[in-house]
Amino acid sequence: MLDIHTHLFWKSYDADRGAVVRRAREAGVEKMICVGTTIEESRQAIAVAEQYENMFASVGMHPHEFNAEDTRNKMQDERWIEKFVELTKHPKVVAIGECGLDYFSHDPEKIITEEQKVFQKEGFLAQLELARELKLPVIVHTRPSAGSMDAYEDMFDILKHHSSLISHPASHYILHCYMGDTAMTDKFLTLPNVFFSFTGNITYPIKKTVAGTKPARNDSRSDSGRDDLTETVKRVPLERLFVETDCPFLSPQAHRGERNEPAYVLAVAEKVADIKEVGVAAVEQATAANAARIFSF
Repeated sequence: MLDIHTHLFWKSYDADRGAVVRRAREAGVEKMICVGTTIEESRQAIAVAEQYENMFASVGMHPHEFNAEDTRNKMQDERWIEKFVELTKHPKVVAIGECGLDYFSHDPEKIITEEQKVFQKEGFLAQLELARELKLPVIVHTRPSAGSMDAYEDMFDILKHHSSLISHPASHYILHCYMGDTAMTDKFLTLPNVFFSFTGNITYPIKKTVAGTKPARNDSRSDSGRDDLTETVKRVPLERLFVETDCPFLSPQAHRGERNEPAYVLAVAEKVADIKEVGVAAVEQATAANAARIFSF
């Protein structure tokens, strides 16, 4: 089993990081990727990866880093990307990211402006170009504004265009913590070098029904398969799928309210297996094969 997206450099692991990694190993998690979201956090991700066998790192700049005016001014000088170039020389680095587009505002009084979206796209494209040059896969963060698929629509347009420019087989994009609806998923599935990674939120109770369907009378099961995210998992073939924790966030249902950790990725794999009506071993084998195609470990 693999957990392709962790943030084990977070301070919440400082007191027991070794024990967290040990529990993951005991649960059967053989390999993990520690993912950075800023230059400094990317350095921290590498430092954590250095401490453990079969722990790797990804380096990237989260889209919200491009929102603040002072940050944008600093990044107009392209030396920030040069710092990432240096980080990618470390043998533990296996991917670029997480990077992408995030139009979600945690403040209901504010929205992500068009200017901020433009700058997010510029920052993302710079990292895509770096990945192209280095022949590294990209861990892609996408979060739309509330009640919309807007960031996913823009992401599809970018990846469709960028895919047409790249023929090298190492050029792959992993849509981390994927939450696109079924229509959006059908579009991404037309891009053969795009993969989908699911987290603990696929274990949560139903919150949304697919248009044109409704639960059967007296059907209160949380896994009835009528919510968009469950239908999305059904649509994505195993050869295009990964599982992850995104820890310390998005703990699976059995651990809601607790700090997430890589050992819990098994709960995500079990839910995928349940939705697809296959054995967990099939999910493990498929994700391992997918990783072997994409990552250099």
